[in-house]
Amino acid sequence: MSQLSKSEKKRRAKGIEQLVHELAMLSDIELADLPCRREIKDEILAAKVLKGGAQKRQLKYATKLLRDEPVEELFEFIARKKGSLLKKNREFHELEHFRNLLIDEAVQMYEEKVLNAGYIDENESVKFLFESNALDSITEYLPDVDRELLKKTAVQFARTRNRKYSRELFRILRAALEKKQFSQKQDKGDGI
Repeated sequence: MSQLSKSEKKRRAKGIEQLVHELAMLSDIELADLPCRREIKDEILAAKVLKGGAQKRQLKYATKLLRDEPVEELFEFIARKKGSLLKKNREFHELEHFRNLLIDEAVQMYEEKVLNAGYIDENESVKFLFESNALDSITEYLPDVDRELLKKTAVQFARTRNRKYSRELFRILRAALEKKQFSQKQDKGDGI
């Protein structure tokens, strides 16, 4: 996976903190079914009986324990139990992160090519995103995404800096995520 910026790490930590706060509002019976380690369940249960600052510290500790754990199942769990928007927000921010990563890489590579060559023939097909770490990260997360369309749109953004290409990149990523989620639901429905 690609290197995360300090701001992105903070956003993700904040998302996990919000998840823990929502989990703490569930009943003890619902928390028994929580798909995580026993230690984390115990910390969340302990926070339920505390008040004020002690509760905040306890929830922050549970958040710290979850930072290095896979939390996707917990987001799905809370979404099933409460109809939470946390999972959708997390997915939105993940797609934003991928779009920004791709744009930054395309702009950097485009500027390097202009600097080295002096100019770029607009009619020439651009192949400088052939070896893209951002595209590799995106296809790891969204295997069915159209890499060529992403490359073409990222290059268009790098050439023009027109925000419509940034929005188009996000739409492409969102469509690939929806396709992935739909196929996962189909697989679960088929018993696979």
